[in-house]
Amino acid sequence: MEGTLSNWFEIRSGVRQGCSIAPSLFLSPVDWVLERTEHKGFLGVTLGDEVFTDLDFADDVALLAELLKILILSLDVMRQEVCPFGLEINWIKTKIQTTVNDPSVSSEVMVAGKAVEIVEKFTYLGSHLDNTGGSDAEVIRRIALIRDCMKALDHNIWRSSITTATKIRLYSAYILPVLLYGAEKWTLTKVLNKKIDWFDLRCQRRILHDHYSHHISNCEIRNRTGCTPATDIIRRRRLQLFGHITRSEPEMDHRRAL
Repeated sequence: MEGTLSNWFEIRSGVRQGCSIAPSLFLSPVDWVLERTEHKGFLGVTLGDEVFTDLDFADDVALLAELLKILILSLDVMRQEVCPFGLEINWIKTKIQTTVNDPSVSSEVMVAGKAVEIVEKFTYLGSHLDNTGGSDAEVIRRIALIRDCMKALDHNIWRSSITTATKIRLYSAYILPVLLYGAEKWTLTKVLNKKIDWFDLRCQRRILHDHYSHHISNCEIRNRTGCTPATDIIRRRRLQLFGHITRSEPEMDHRRAL
């Protein structure tokens, strides 16, 4: 029941959350499972002269294959390999994304008796991934999130007696990071750039209580807030990421992909 404590029970698998050696204890068997899955499932996609088999972040794993039947085989292999460690694949969260728009492909496939959905887009590590490689859907999604955040803080923050300087600092610390999360990897067009900067300015106008009838220019708004255009921040982050990748070791996956 909620609010009550259960009896003590023994845990024979897993790692203690917060323990300093927990990451190593967890990642070592995961690496072993992925290595066996790679060899048994014949995983791999080719990018130039390089072959990539999987992308991993803790327990979030993306298997890469050029054929659907290979991917289904690999998922079944992984299911078998994780069992000795007391781990299970969450089939509800598992998705298959294809980069080929083929009407003949069904909306789901069966893997070891479990239905796995085939999707054109889904959210992975907090970012919206589209099979076209574009970022339109992610930018629109981020703007919608920010719109809700701005609305939630309207009465307590933006319309309060807090100084404008403090409001701008709060906006830069709590709102912009949500808008620009994962922006380093966005594929932006002129239209998306204008949309991002337009919404950024709209938020600043809301903080300054500026009404459209005041006819204040965008330059004047930025002079009052002192905020750098969002697209300039994205451009700087992209250059920082590019520098980080080019300085990395040649055998690293991101360097090989570049």
